[in-house]
Amino acid sequence: MASLDTIVRYKQSLGFSADADKIIFAQSDSHNNVLLGGIVNGLINTMYYISFEQTGLLFMKVAVSPTLHYQLTGEDKLIPLSAIRSLSFEPVKFSARFTTGKNRLTQIELKIVGTDGNVMTLAAQKLIPGSPWIKQNLQNVRHMLGDI
Repeated sequence: MASLDTIVRYKQSLGFSADADKIIFAQSDSHNNVLLGGIVNGLINTMYYISFEQTGLLFMKVAVSPTLHYQLTGEDKLIPLSAIRSLSFEPVKFSARFTTGKNRLTQIELKIVGTDGNVMTLAAQKLIPGSPWIKQNLQNVRHMLGDI
């Protein structure tokens, strides 16, 4: 896991705020092949640090190195607030048919609905041992959205 200071310095280098309180760690759920299983799907799906900025959501792509460290890849995307209809957190849904590697105990689903009607769901981490900022920042973002 990259340190919170490293992530903040990185996003500042991109011209964004120094706010460290609204960055979460999340994973896409685009791969859900039942034959691969949850662990493999979890490793295949793209991971992001997502910073909730005043202008939108900054997605900073993360890759897992051979030494199992999470590294910023330099592949970033800003989704402007004007392109977002709604943001919400929902419990991870269990499905016996498909598994994306999501876990109800350690993740919560972030649902982003665009003004074009497209829906993106990601699994936001609730906690990661050794990274207490993950839990606190998720609470900060949920509070900001009026979710808690």
